[in-house]
Amino acid sequence: MRNVALVVVCTLSTVCLSVQAATELSQAEQALLQPRLGGDVELGLLYSSGNTKATSVRLNSELVHEIPYFRNRYQVQGLTRTSKVRNANEDAYTRITSGQRIGLTGQSNYKFAASNQSGFGRAAYLNDRFGAFREQASVALGYANRVFDQSPSYLDLETGPGIGYQRRQNGDSEGGLIWFAAANLEYKVYEGTRFRQGLETVLSLDGESSSVLSRSSLTAQLNGRLSMRFNFIVKYDSKPDAGRFKTDTETSASVVYSF
Repeated sequence: MRNVALVVVCTLSTVCLSVQAATELSQAEQALLQPRLGGDVELGLLYSSGNTKATSVRLNSELVHEIPYFRNRYQVQGLTRTSKVRNANEDAYTRITSGQRIGLTGQSNYKFAASNQSGFGRAAYLNDRFGAFREQASVALGYANRVFDQSPSYLDLETGPGIGYQRRQNGDSEGGLIWFAAANLEYKVYEGTRFRQGLETVLSLDGESSSVLSRSSLTAQLNGRLSMRFNFIVKYDSKPDAGRFKTDTETSASVVYSF
């Protein structure tokens, strides 16, 4: 009788432990499935005086929305730069605009079950008054794989076909089939400091202009949600208008608010 009671007690204990473990696992899984919303807003200001008085404002906002089967990314970027150039003969200043840009990007990744792979749809638009092209837009569909994932560090690779459109500064426009490829790395250097590297390629399959965009940034936490970010951006267009450079670069320092 004592042996039977002991077996019953052991069985009940095993069942209880199994139920508890299953409950804890279920809670962990539910935590992973909870929607998560995060991102940052970046603002950079530059003012100079003297022979040339210039004011530059740079805005960049990135938002990531994680839900059970989708990862959605949104980005808004803007730049405006105005200058007052001194005319020594008239002892006066002439105001000119030397930079004006706005860009919008939206991407949605459908996560395949039990893997870091996904299918994505992406749309991007850029209007740059002083760039190699006045307007550039693209829509792409493809395959993505998070080949490295050690939160918060990760590396995403993406590729797929799409359609692109470009309007030159002289008003001429062109469009056609493209192939999109991208690599996005975020790496935690140490506590409070992270490095980002983004590389995007839009390759024209119709012989039109192709482009490559590289974004490098180093973000260091200042206090709480505030950080300082240093950016270096390189944009290459293979066939710009006559008289325009193929490569544009931008170096900036900004204050970042994360949420």
